[in-house]
Amino acid sequence: MPETPMNDQLVKQLQQIVGSENVLLKEDDRTFFSTDLSWRPTEVAAAVIQPKTIDQLADSVGAATRSGVAVVPRGGGMSYTSGYTPEKPDSILIDMRQMNRVLEVNTDDMYVIVETGCTWKDLHEALAPHGVQTPYWGPLSGAYATVGGALSQNSLFHGSGTGGTAAETVVGLKVVLADGSIMTTGSWAHKNSNPFWRHFGPDVTGLFTADTGAMGVKAVASLRLMKTPQHTGYLSYKFDTLEAMLSAQVKIARMGISSECYGFDPYYNGGFEKQGITFEEGLSVVGKIARKGGLKGLKQAAKVAMGGKRILKNVPYSLHMTLDGHTERVAAEHTDIAADICASEGGLEMANSIPTVFRGAPFGGVRTILLGSDGEIWIPVHGYFPLSRAISAAQATEKFLEERRPLMDKWGIKTSYLTCFSGPEFVIEPSFYWHDELGEFRLSLIEPEFAEKWKSIPADLEKRKVALQLRDELRDLFDELGGLHLQIGKYYPYKDIMNNEALPRVMEGVKSALDPGRLMNPGALGLR
Repeated sequence: MPETPMNDQLVKQLQQIVGSENVLLKEDDRTFFSTDLSWRPTEVAAAVIQPKTIDQLADSVGAATRSGVAVVPRGGGMSYTSGYTPEKPDSILIDMRQMNRVLEVNTDDMYVIVETGCTWKDLHEALAPHGVQTPYWGPLSGAYATVGGALSQNSLFHGSGTGGTAAETVVGLKVVLADGSIMTTGSWAHKNSNPFWRHFGPDVTGLFTADTGAMGVKAVASLRLMKTPQHTGYLSYKFDTLEAMLSAQVKIARMGISSECYGFDPYYNGGFEKQGITFEEGLSVVGKIARKGGLKGLKQAAKVAMGGKRILKNVPYSLHMTLDGHTERVAAEHTDIAADICASEGGLEMANSIPTVFRGAPFGGVRTILLGSDGEIWIPVHGYFPLSRAISAAQATEKFLEERRPLMDKWGIKTSYLTCFSGPEFVIEPSFYWHDELGEFRLSLIEPEFAEKWKSIPADLEKRKVALQLRDELRDLFDELGGLHLQIGKYYPYKDIMNNEALPRVMEGVKSALDPGRLMNPGALGLR
């Protein structure tokens, strides 16, 4: 007898479609897959299915919705905004990770076709022998995060400085709609063409990116390719003030020369020191990229060589960059431009350990980004702003945190934030840390020795309530400042902050046309 509240007829039908072994009915399994990183209330799915093909996926979705059962797609589980957590107990959660094949690498027309359950790590490694990569090529959690999850949540990091967000990399999609039909977008929909162009008529592809799964289940994606740059410069700089760091970061963003450029506050810098990364004064030189810099560069190199390297303790703010080029000269010149900008804002060059490590192992373990250094819970919140508002948004963040410092000190809640950009857009992501029960899902993502060490940390419901309330308040502050959000899920507002009635009405109409029963990830984008 199954441990699920779902009717036996639908269960048997799903088992016939995907195989009995790929329909998970035990309560422990259903609870595990229904949990994300957000600590927000959730229902437990009535079943979890694991399709292996697009036909299995389409047949399963159709069977569920004809029975009045909601369907919710799930990728690698890295959401902290309730992106895939069910709102209805009568839901089927779709674990997409068995649809993970790279189907075509087309280096003539520069696109790759990949099933959306593929991780960014596996995709990046599959493309490497061909000398190509996607412009955006994954989040730091890319060993777990899937292509489909990132396209739904619209994430950023690797390559985003020049390549934008995940959604901007998409050329076309094959999407399973709520009735089980399969829709193809872009030039891929042309009966005699291939998926080389996104804008064949209106941008239908865009309806299914950044939608947090509200409009359909992305099954297969065509992503843009580019030649992998062969040369990379690395830079790290110390700044004494937030304003100086952000001024440099914004100027570098406007130049369009840095694939990744991210800034850390004092708490983040202290965390890296705990992990053994030492901040020291020095000239950045990695591999074949030798800083040019003319006479100025030679003088600086000589000064460092004669004076030795100075260990930098208690670094207030630090900025870290990777600067790619197809030739050594271009990479070196871009590195010099960024170095000059940082120096003009009062920055002190440091050894470039952090960007070198991040690029050298881009998809390492997720423990250091999902937990604090002592096993604390980590919950981020972010705002997405135009570059002109970067400094004011960050100053407002610091003011907010300082005003609430007594409350956070009382409850032992720590905070940090990082800053980065995606093309000409600025992102600030504060995070809250506190000791609390990690739970089975978080424990499953970290190394066994750390899971064993921290599995007994007790639940602290009162402290959790305070931390989550602070997070909500900061989210609301960003909304007041005109900030937008990636990873909208069921946490960030969408319809309620629009400045006109037409857009929400249109979105409701699109949702009704694609999903008349409102059974595709109910609650995502605030659409129910």
